Amino acid sequence: MGTVLPGVIAFVVGVVLAVGALVPWTAWEYRRHGQLGFRRSLVAFGTLVYALALVTYTLLPLPDDVATMCRNAASPQLTPFAFLGDVAKEGGISGPRSLLSNPASAQVLFNVLLFVPLGALARHAVARRRVFAGLLVGLGAGFVVSLLIETTQLTGDWFLYPCSYRLFDVDDLLANTTGAVVGTLLAPLVGLLAGSGRPTDADAPRPVTAARRFSGMLADVLAIWLLSGTLSVGTALVWAIAGRDDQDPVLGTLITAGALVAPFAQLVVVLATGRTLGEHVVRLRPAPTPGTGRRVVRWALGSGGWAALLALDVPFSAFLAFVLAVTSVIAVWATRGRRGFALAVIRAEVEDDRVPARVG
Repeated sequence: MGTVLPGVIAFVVGVVLAVGALVPWTAWEYRRHGQLGFRRSLVAFGTLVYALALVTYTLLPLPDDVATMCRNAASPQLTPFAFLGDVAKEGGISGPRSLLSNPASAQVLFNVLLFVPLGALARHAVARRRVFAGLLVGLGAGFVVSLLIETTQLTGDWFLYPCSYRLFDVDDLLANTTGAVVGTLLAPLVGLLAGSGRPTDADAPRPVTAARRFSGMLADVLAIWLLSGTLSVGTALVWAIAGRDDQDPVLGTLITAGALVAPFAQLVVVLATGRTLGEHVVRLRPAPTPGTGRRVVRWALGSGGWAALLALDVPFSAFLAFVLAVTSVIAVWATRGRRGFALAVIRAEVEDDRVPARVG
């Protein structure tokens, strides 16, 4: 598989998972720190991709021919520092460049470097200001994670395969743990990237900015898209498993109905609380609190109405959805206080939900 493809797989899967986790992560950030921190989010995304890279680099590729694999399976390597003999067999080390040109030493170096981020992240999370405690945290994290990986390899992915398809090597365990310990020394760089670790007043009101409004709108769109997509794909899979004809018009009706679930779920949220899911996520609300009729109007002119138009297979619905989306985006900049199109129509403002509410 090479050394690049596992990293590419980890990044692509990480992006997909990050999109799915963006809404709850944003909600957590606003309740934990009072706002969405870009640098903290970047570190969180990097941690996710790194965790996936540990999986892809240590468990992939999966075997194609299980029978041949089991006939040629190697016994566990349980002798510490056996890699020194392997390095000597490959010609030894004559200088810094030979560390990479010698396959055995390059493999050891890779195993060390692979776990450096783990040590840095573990110390940053648990003991960022204590060097000795951080070393212990890195040692423990490196050993436990490496042992879990080696055991997974030894058991054929926990008996998913009848034999081990990768070598259990105690030297890998030593190299990984060493890398994690070294990584603890780099924890200050993680802290620098993540930003200030000083506590913030999460309950202090924050300004209503265009970025915050767009974050809420994006949260609405992602939540609707994920729910609608899950229902549509699930319906199609169940239909296929049941052996039904995929040209049956009933399937199209069911998928359309599934696509309408999310916008009407948004309607329920708006009717119950006066604001959308995305506004809950970024801690915004309309002011004064709108009545039932105005709640329906703001739903129809917002993400709920946009999603309903896209789900309906009627003339001009897609065009109307496009116009509504463009209008909503422009209105965030064009309207007073960044209130946007729907709230401007119902004559409401938008405010941080940590200020005393006004009832209209």
